[in-house]
Amino acid sequence: MSTVPMPPLIIVAIIAIGIAYTFFSVFLQRKLVDPKRMREIQAKVNQISKEMNAMVKRNAPKEEISGKQKELMPLMSENMKKQFKPMIVILPIFLIVYDVLLKMAFGGYANAVVNFIFPMNYQNLFFATVLILGLIMSMVILIYDRKKAKEEQAQNAQPVPQQSINN
Repeated sequence: MSTVPMPPLIIVAIIAIGIAYTFFSVFLQRKLVDPKRMREIQAKVNQISKEMNAMVKRNAPKEEISGKQKELMPLMSENMKKQFKPMIVILPIFLIVYDVLLKMAFGGYANAVVNFIFPMNYQNLFFATVLILGLIMSMVILIYDRKKAKEEQAQNAQPVPQQSINN
């Protein structure tokens, strides 16, 4: 069974659509979820988790530990809701692009393949582009958010200069 090579212009177009989708989804995610609030929640969760670990190590009463767990659960729930909120918008857009737009634009190249790691058709090429670029963007955003969190912690740790009041 022979396969037809995919024209380079089509490969570039599919990769460009994948790149555009990835940047659009990252933009939407950043607009729908407040990164600063997410960092605040994560800091509170980490603090409460440390407190709970310390309580377990010193054999604190179960009521005290369960009280901390009750304090932790709403934060974890809010964190999860905020993380999944963008998926309600991003996933349907992905399915529309993947199943409708690509078929309309490149359906005539159904038998054409591009040899990347393995022979891929136009939909697999789009998926691979989005997956690889999405992983890279996630790592970049993670590094950026950690840097921002450290900057915010440093700002919060600095004493606020007091202004002298002259009468």
